[in-house]
Amino acid sequence: GLVVLSLITIIIFASQVAGRLDKLHRRVSSARTTLWRRCNERYEATIKHADSQSILMAELARDAGLQNMFSADHLYHESQLTRLLQAGEISVPIQAAQLRLQDSRRIYNEAVRSTLYLRSWRISRWLKLVGRATAPRYLDFDDSLLNPL
Repeated sequence: GLVVLSLITIIIFASQVAGRLDKLHRRVSSARTTLWRRCNERYEATIKHADSQSILMAELARDAGLQNMFSADHLYHESQLTRLLQAGEISVPIQAAQLRLQDSRRIYNEAVRSTLYLRSWRISRWLKLVGRATAPRYLDFDDSLLNPL
């Protein structure tokens, strides 16, 4: 009786953990899509409202992202774009796009943290509850706030 009850409890718990993991992986995917959309909004604002050097960097960042989204090369160009924007005059549309980008990256990295934490649980590893899903990775690039007008 006790063994059967323990086994049922473990099965129910594992099922709940698997469901939570699936939900977290979907959340990471959704946050990643939103982050890419926010990067594109910043590119568009930069192209419309910034100097030629910043426009060139925005185009480089966009091209790097299209080739391999959130690769080391892409993240490098994102950081360089932020630094160039910080050095120049900042328009309200660029500032707004920058704030949305910063929020999106923070939300994405929080989703990654939650997912990695649950993936690290023994029951997740022992019962291979993550399936074939690859472990998400944090995205780190300079998206610090720009100086206000």
